[in-house]
Order: sequence, then structure tokens, then C-alpha cells
Amino acid sequence: MSKIGVALALCVLLLGAVIVVGDGVATQVVDRGGDIGASLSNANLGVNSTSGAVTSTTP
Repeated sequence: MSKIGVALALCVLLLGAVIVVGDGVATQVVDRGGDIGASLSNANLGVNSTSGAVTSTTP
């Protein structure tokens, strides 16, 4: 029984670590995506959300 308990505790700890690291990575990806979007709109560029095509507008 003790080996099963240790294995379960280890699994719970590893799952917690994966969730914490994954949350940190996801937050950085979203922030970086916002930075890229802001840079594109500042340069009069946009990205079509359907096709992914970059569009440019002249002032």
C-alpha cells in the first residue's frame, strides 16, 4: 500500500507542476501575441482572422 501511496503522491505533484508551468507559458504566449498584434496595427498592417493573410492600409 505504501508504494501505491507514494506513486499517487508523485503523480499529483507532477500534475501540479505541469499545470503551473503550462499556465505560465500560456500567459507569456498570450502577452507576446498581443504585442505582435499591437505592432502590426501601429504599422498599418492587419491579419485576416479567417485566411491569415496580411493586409496593409496606406494612410
